[in-house]
Amino acid sequence: MVSAQQCAPHPALTPFVKAYAFLHVRHQSPQLMLPLAPVPETCLYFYPRSPLQIQLSNGQLYTAPNNVLLGQATARVNLVIPSDYLMFKVWLQPAGFFRLFGVPMTLFTGGQEEMQSVLGNDIKPVQEGIEQAQTFQQMVAIMNAFLLKKIDTYKVQRHPIDQVISGMYTTGMRFSLDQLAHQACLSPRQFERKFLERTGVSPKFYGRLVRFNQAMKLKKSQAAQSWLAIAYQCGYFDHNHLLRDFKEFMGEVPSGFSFGQAIIY
Repeated sequence: MVSAQQCAPHPALTPFVKAYAFLHVRHQSPQLMLPLAPVPETCLYFYPRSPLQIQLSNGQLYTAPNNVLLGQATARVNLVIPSDYLMFKVWLQPAGFFRLFGVPMTLFTGGQEEMQSVLGNDIKPVQEGIEQAQTFQQMVAIMNAFLLKKIDTYKVQRHPIDQVISGMYTTGMRFSLDQLAHQACLSPRQFERKFLERTGVSPKFYGRLVRFNQAMKLKKSQAAQSWLAIAYQCGYFDHNHLLRDFKEFMGEVPSGFSFGQAIIY
C-alpha cells in the first residue's frame, strides 16, 4: 500500500519552501531496498514511525534520526524501507534554508544532520507535533506555523543570485560562469562564493546535477528512448558525457541499473 500527497506551503513561505510532501508505505517484503538517485534539492525530513535505514555507496548501513536536514546529495544511496514507513518532507527552495537560518549549506553537502543539532530545541515541539498528527494536513499546519514565525526574523535578504539558481533548476541549460554572475550582478568570484553557501556545491556541479536529474526522469518515464536522444534533449555535449555522469552519480553503468525500482523525482 502506498499513499502519497503533496501541497504548496503558506503563500508567505514560497520564497523559502517549494512544497510539502507526505508518503506512507506499507509492505510485507523481508527487505525493501530502493536506490535513490541524487536530486538537486535540500529538504527537511521527518520519520514519525519506523526508522529509515540508509545504505551508502561503500555498503555501510546506518539508521537515520527521526528528523534530518538533508544537504545537497552528491551520490546515489539505497533506502531500506521499513514495513510501515511514514515520511513528511519539507522541500526547500535552493537557498531557502540558508536565507531562513543563515547557516552555510556547505556544512551539509553529501550528508545529513539531525535538525536539533542545527536548529536547537525550537524543532522539538515540531517533531512531537508531527509524530502525534493524524493527517498530512495537520503536519502541514504545524510546519507552516513554525516557519511563519521564522520568516519574521529571517537571516539573509533575497538577492538576484536566488533567481539565477531557480532558473538553473528550471531549465537545466548550460551557461557560462560569467553569464550567470552577470545575471546575479556579481563578479564570478563573488557568484561562486554566494552559490556555495546557498546550495553547498559549485555552480558547475549543480548544473551537472540538474541535467542528470532531468535525464534520469526522462529515461524512467520513456524507457524506450536511447541515451543518445536523452543526452541531446537534456543539454549534454554527447551521450558519453551523460554516461560518465551516470557512473559518477550512481556508482554503476546504466546496463546494470534497475529503473523499475529506482526512486527518481
